[in-house]
Amino acid sequence: MTSQRTAESPAHPGKYETIDGLDLFVRRSHDPLTSVDVVMIHGLGGMSTNWSDLMHLQVSRGRTVAAMDLPGFGRSEGDPGNDYSLDRHARAVIALLEVQDGPVHLVGNSLGGAIVTTVAAERPELVSTLTLLAPALPHFRLRADQLPILLGLLPNAPRLLERTLGAKSAERRVDEMMSLCFGDTSRINPQRRAEAVTEHRLRAGLPHIWEAFVESSRGLGRHFLPWGENYLWNRLDRVEAPVLCIFGTLDRLVDPKVAGRVANTIGGGTVVVLPGVGHTPQMEVPVTVDRLLDAHILGQL
Repeated sequence: MTSQRTAESPAHPGKYETIDGLDLFVRRSHDPLTSVDVVMIHGLGGMSTNWSDLMHLQVSRGRTVAAMDLPGFGRSEGDPGNDYSLDRHARAVIALLEVQDGPVHLVGNSLGGAIVTTVAAERPELVSTLTLLAPALPHFRLRADQLPILLGLLPNAPRLLERTLGAKSAERRVDEMMSLCFGDTSRINPQRRAEAVTEHRLRAGLPHIWEAFVESSRGLGRHFLPWGENYLWNRLDRVEAPVLCIFGTLDRLVDPKVAGRVANTIGGGTVVVLPGVGHTPQMEVPVTVDRLLDAHILGQL
């Protein structure tokens, strides 16, 4: 599949599936009864459409792919107990993987990177390879343009976010998020922007969206504390699957300088730093990420 055809192809359709007791929205490249080769998990404030281009490219290589909206994100149901901890998200991913015929190639971006790291550390038999795209690890770089994330640390944060962000149009919220996550905004795919606007409109007014964002952020932060086995660096150190980790030099959320520590932690794994790329390389340079992921899966890195 050419990059142009990929850019013009719509997001894969999805359906609600009961996973770990919740109705979660899953986009699949094939029939739900077909076992999945690659599973992709989005980041904080993201959704399954963040993977559309990479899904199409991997499918063109003959692989079956699934991308899930995490609990409380995208079209998925919110957790009735307001549990959006890292381990809660990881349980949802594990439940998705447990019904597959065998281990999968697991990919995560940002918060999704922390989640899939947890899955790979806790359930190694479910993961063939692990790919981390700008993973949320304890080395964040705080900036003023991270206001929504910083607000999530304050008391009554869900209502603060609802007042500051909820009043904005879907178009404006999508543009602000993409400006934050792209190193080069000229690479924003108009079709993917339009799909994101549609998804944000569908979410507008859902009672759980701000709680899901805030509590997921707080849940992640608890694993930034440098003690115990739950510390994310300790979890990454326990991963047995081959690891590929990709950073962008223009990432405004995860400092690419963390690449050195990742390289030391994953031993024989591979770390790639992409010049001029931001926080969501799978959206900004999907062809490059597809080639790296393919080589990783084939054991050629």
